[in-house]
Amino acid sequence: MKKRIPRIYIEDYLNINQVISLSKSHTHYVKRVLRMEKKDKLEIFNNTNCIFFSEIIEINSKILKIIILKKQIKNLESPLSMHLGQVMSKNEKMNFSIQKSVELGVNTITPLFSEYCNIQENLICFSKKHIHWKNIAISACQQCNRNNIPEIKSPEHMLTWCKKIYDNEIKIVFDPNAILTINEIPKKINFVRFLIGCEGGFSSLEIEEIIKYGFIPIKLGPRILRTETAVIAAITALQIKFGDLS
Repeated sequence: MKKRIPRIYIEDYLNINQVISLSKSHTHYVKRVLRMEKKDKLEIFNNTNCIFFSEIIEINSKILKIIILKKQIKNLESPLSMHLGQVMSKNEKMNFSIQKSVELGVNTITPLFSEYCNIQENLICFSKKHIHWKNIAISACQQCNRNNIPEIKSPEHMLTWCKKIYDNEIKIVFDPNAILTINEIPKKINFVRFLIGCEGGFSSLEIEEIIKYGFIPIKLGPRILRTETAVIAAITALQIKFGDLS
């Protein structure tokens, strides 16, 4: 079995024969975690539909340099564009939801506040949270061979997000009390915006407003799912029916 080349993310424009000095964090990861040496190979991705093959040309206690040897087009994005509206849950559950949604192909994530959301807007530093969530997304892409980093938008109130209108979108709210299943949605769609609630779900008034804004209520089977389970089930169902898991 061919050994997998380790991957790292570099947020920069890259060219063949370009020499790059890695950041302190990347240097530590490559030297101390991966224990790589001179002439070892690294795969680089940079939020494009390309990967770059590189070689370590200098490594010592203070610096690690690589040279870009080859560029290859590699588009692993789904034909279905997905924008997830995720009502926020606490720490590990939210981290897990972001990680798995990235691995499963979501393109955009908007964290949301709702009536039953247990996150207080005025008690959280969202600039730090955003950096943390972006790093989770990058790590997920690094692990799953995805080369495009999904966009994580600033948090907003759920109904404000629901009011927005995008071209050619299908809007879905996953609700355990819904009657319709995903099989009732027309077969051909290219862009879906979908809503996942927090542990407490949605209030009856929220569901009324969400539906008023054009969201189709869909259930994910007969069981009540945790929020972090629901996001996996929802994206998997969407990818099987409309995306690249069919």
